[in-house]
Amino acid sequence: MQEIKIGVNDAGQRLDRFLQKHYATLTKSMMYKAIRNKKIKVNRKRCTYDQKLQEGDSILLFLPYEFLETRQKACPVNTGSIDVVYEDDDIVLVNKPVGLLSQSDEKGLQDTLVSRIQYYLYQKKEYDPQRENSFAPAICHRLDKNTSGLILAAKNARALRLMNDAIACHKVRKVYCAKIEGTPLWDTKEVVCYIKKQETRALVQSNEAPGYKEARMFVKVMERQKEQTMVQIHLETGRFHQIRASMAYLGYPLCGDVKYGYKGSEKKYSLCAYHLEIGDVSLPIANKDFTIPRPF
Repeated sequence: MQEIKIGVNDAGQRLDRFLQKHYATLTKSMMYKAIRNKKIKVNRKRCTYDQKLQEGDSILLFLPYEFLETRQKACPVNTGSIDVVYEDDDIVLVNKPVGLLSQSDEKGLQDTLVSRIQYYLYQKKEYDPQRENSFAPAICHRLDKNTSGLILAAKNARALRLMNDAIACHKVRKVYCAKIEGTPLWDTKEVVCYIKKQETRALVQSNEAPGYKEARMFVKVMERQKEQTMVQIHLETGRFHQIRASMAYLGYPLCGDVKYGYKGSEKKYSLCAYHLEIGDVSLPIANKDFTIPRPF
């Protein structure tokens, strides 16, 4: 028999999802069978696979130990520094540099913004993977590898849940600056189109179609130059490559963005999430605004 005590960062999860995170050798079929046969109990009572766990709950598993091998929890390693813009007990807001992945991709790269944040908190003794059953500090949203700017990360499960809910309810306003090829005649423009992800590209069209999702953003000219324009972009939706694909669709690709039609000499596209506004959320960061200097 093995017992697990549910901590504050485990609370609110479904039983089956928690067990899948915690155990490496407990298959889904074995888990569901054990729950049906009362080989897995919560607080010594019969449970259901979709039961929500509460802090202080006790999970009892009456299973052979070969099915109860926990997942390896390696201590974070130092892969690089982070630029902290704001921090409290729940949230750390960082400025992601160009060239760094927000989180690990299918290649399993070790140096990501998430890995750096986890090491930073580990060094501060605010995160210890050996003490956690299922949680690790995580980012609340992401930026593409070659996009720089502000990213929110949560130090605990409650903060992650609240911030994710706030983003879903449009209580977090993200504003970007970009350098585009060409000089639009308009000063402001609402851009509404439909985007479909196809492998590593975004397809854009003006009308609804199967597989396409509405993409909405507001663009404001900040500065016109001879052949380029600096614009401010406020996203209303967060579609794949939305800014890059939408601006290219309008005929103004981001400078340096060869994938979406840029023909000039710049090598990296110019896009930065430089301003963030937090609305009403039950966290200390509520109703705060943050702005970093524009990098171009």
